[in-house]
Amino acid sequence: MLKSLIKAFFTLPHVLGRTLPGDDLYRRDRFLKDIVETLVNSYVKRYRLEDVQLDNTLLTYGLRGLLSIHVGLLGEELYYVIQEPPTTETELGGVIDRFIVNITSNRDQGEDYRFKGEDVAEDMDKITYNFIKITSGWGPLTPFILDPYVEDISLSKSTGRVYVIHNKFSWMGWLKSNMVLEPELVDRLVVSLSRRIKKHISFVNPLAEGACGDGFRVSLLYGDAVSPHGSSLVVRKRSGITWTITKLINEGFLTSIITSYLWLVLENKGWIIIAGHVGSGKTTLLQALLSLIPPYKKVITIEDTPEISGTTGLWEPLVEKSEVFTQTSQIDSFTLLKFALRRRPDYIVIGEVRGVEARLLVQASRLGHGVLNTIHADSPESVLKRLIAPPISIPRNLLNNIWTIVLTGVQGSKRKVVSLSEIGDDTSPAEVCSNTDESCAIERVVSSSTRLGRLYSSKDELYGEIIRRAVFLERLVSKGIFTISDLAVKLLEFYGKVEEAVREYR
Repeated sequence: MLKSLIKAFFTLPHVLGRTLPGDDLYRRDRFLKDIVETLVNSYVKRYRLEDVQLDNTLLTYGLRGLLSIHVGLLGEELYYVIQEPPTTETELGGVIDRFIVNITSNRDQGEDYRFKGEDVAEDMDKITYNFIKITSGWGPLTPFILDPYVEDISLSKSTGRVYVIHNKFSWMGWLKSNMVLEPELVDRLVVSLSRRIKKHISFVNPLAEGACGDGFRVSLLYGDAVSPHGSSLVVRKRSGITWTITKLINEGFLTSIITSYLWLVLENKGWIIIAGHVGSGKTTLLQALLSLIPPYKKVITIEDTPEISGTTGLWEPLVEKSEVFTQTSQIDSFTLLKFALRRRPDYIVIGEVRGVEARLLVQASRLGHGVLNTIHADSPESVLKRLIAPPISIPRNLLNNIWTIVLTGVQGSKRKVVSLSEIGDDTSPAEVCSNTDESCAIERVVSSSTRLGRLYSSKDELYGEIIRRAVFLERLVSKGIFTISDLAVKLLEFYGKVEEAVREYR
């Protein structure tokens, strides 16, 4: 995009009101170099890394053989410190020359310099690193994008300082980094990222949000029309890892008993709602549960921004479409859900329920489709209140279509499943188990689950089925079956003949 714009600009017969003769190559190339040099300098030089000497370093690691990251305490404050090698004038000249070669070469003008972490070499030199800063569009934010442990990035023009949510210290909230940008560069980054998400942003339309081509989700604010602090941005990174249920068990997010319970609800096409606050792992658990879908079942996912990255079932992802200038949804979740119901799905998944689309989920559940969705709420009771209240407004007597509400949260330094609750015939939540029990002991689950109790002739039969699946899952974990493709193979074996699949891992 950048290449084609600049190339087109310098091949016009008139530039800035003056004629550039076609044979005056030196003059035009000199002009081009001056423009590129200004662009490169703005991304490479218009920020600073403060020299922060930590009192207590908690974590240190390197990135791409070039950067060094240190997380630790300075007084009572937790810092994220980047150490970046200085760039000499010679290396900066190399970046400029490489940039010009890419602009003036005969490569495809439609080439897009989207950043993809997996496309970047494990080790890079300083010229390549600074070149990626510019061509990726992330500029000084590139180290945070490269860091697999950084989940969210926040930057405001008022301070110019970058703050991050770090995967290893997420319970601490936003960590202060040692990177500070000049105010004009913050404005430039906001405008640049708005183009990447194909949204118009200006003083008249100062808000924009969407997904970059590399899967990162950005929220942008431009100018001071709606905020006295001026331009700002928040980047939510998409994990490069597809979380499977076995990986979550291994990480201690949930137990094999809880997983077996949810697996049985899924298999019987119940309606599961995953609730929790921001950053509690709702989408992570949703993604992991999709790795328990039988490979011969069809799954349709509906999201406003793509975050789900796969399932063991037959997957058909649908994403909302918005207008570039009005920023209103041209095709919203409600429309996509009506469309999905006509495509004979076994399971319908909505990334996050916010509005009237939830009413169609009731219909989908009553028609026999399995339903999964997430919602922002801090208790099963608050989930029901949100579903009853406008703009969702589901009649209370229809809430008993919901089978299970899974509450996620952060306990200590880890994200976990906090509790499981079932919605009874009286449409009130009844707790099946909680994390305060002995890891949700199977006896408690079997005795408390009314929904699953109706599916089996006796409590002993339900007990045996949960144990059978828990043993199967634990064997998979012990054998390191963590990828979605490997898990799909084992699920086929499981559904082929359960007893043989379990015996194989004994």
